Amino acid sequence: MLPFLLISAFALPGVAQAQYQYTPVSLATGIISLYGAEYGSATTINNNGTVGVVYRIEETWYDQAYTWKNGQFSFIPRIQGKIYNHYITGINDAGNMAVNFNMFDTTTGQGHFFTHNDYLKVPDLVYQATTRVNAINNNDMVVGDGGMGFDDWSNPPPRHAFIYQNGTSTDLGTLGGKDSYAMGVNDAGTVVGGSHTTAGAMRAFTYDATGMHEMGTLGGAYSMAHDINEHGDIVGVSDTADGVRHVFLYSGGTMHDLGVWNDYQWGKPDINDSGQVVTILKINGVATPVLYQNGTTTVLSTLIDPAAGVDLMRVDAINDHGQIAATACGQGGAYGEGCWGMLLNPLNPVPEPATWGMLGAGLGVLAYCGRRRSKQAGGQSDGTASA
Repeated sequence: MLPFLLISAFALPGVAQAQYQYTPVSLATGIISLYGAEYGSATTINNNGTVGVVYRIEETWYDQAYTWKNGQFSFIPRIQGKIYNHYITGINDAGNMAVNFNMFDTTTGQGHFFTHNDYLKVPDLVYQATTRVNAINNNDMVVGDGGMGFDDWSNPPPRHAFIYQNGTSTDLGTLGGKDSYAMGVNDAGTVVGGSHTTAGAMRAFTYDATGMHEMGTLGGAYSMAHDINEHGDIVGVSDTADGVRHVFLYSGGTMHDLGVWNDYQWGKPDINDSGQVVTILKINGVATPVLYQNGTTTVLSTLIDPAAGVDLMRVDAINDHGQIAATACGQGGAYGEGCWGMLLNPLNPVPEPATWGMLGAGLGVLAYCGRRRSKQAGGQSDGTASA
């Protein structure tokens, strides 16, 4: 494995002078004035442009999920009076969703499959244990992780990755250790995530009809896979030999280093079928949303006209048309001072996968913009477990 070389775009006029490529669209219009929302974040997007968004209600501090498409938003209903918050982790092209609920008066949480405006609870792997759903594919296959016993925070039980489909949850087991987590799934049914090994290390895995397979690392002890596209390309995070956590792209049988990950509490890497990757890298100590494509990593804020008055905070998902679900903070004006869900619409169509060049042999170019707001917006964990 060769780490990608990071080169300032200011040394490369052709990159530094690139035209703006994305138009930001606020997903908070109407939410702020009508419902007293405090702040919000976009969490996922499907290929039809439907975005999953969560916002915090100012008076109650509940987190409320809704979907947004073409300027219209639809609330995702609550199913119990004691629900504290809920958020969408995946939407497939039919509009079916993976939704997590946390309870107000307990420490428990439950994952659900939301279809035709109704919920189907994902069955517990063990009676009265917690479940969490992390992704859904176009065959209504939902993946996540579930407790293997009653959830006691002072002595938490093991958690196992699972697949839910057609009313049944299937335990995927582990790589020989205590815990496993399923984080992504493609339409072929290949699942990716992370599992403890017999030695206790957390390692990225793929799971298919032949079982669970370890993916390796970038030289350190830890790795976790987060998403997989229809070509089998995988993105995730891994420690390097010096113990620093980096983002990786696994393609063509090789794990490529895309740079230092910002923080596992702030967004996860995501990939589309064209091989575009969105993630958050740590650049000069600052969390920086970036877009990787065709061997080049570019700071996303350099691709947006500054006159739009937004400051990107995080990116969580990219669809096959290149639309990005993001979170941005306003600089006053129409967006106020809060942080809100944002849709980034590409100005040009995304090329077909065959038009991308071959992945560079260890060479990436980082178009770096020094200005970056250090304020962090609230958001849920991406499910990464510590080793």
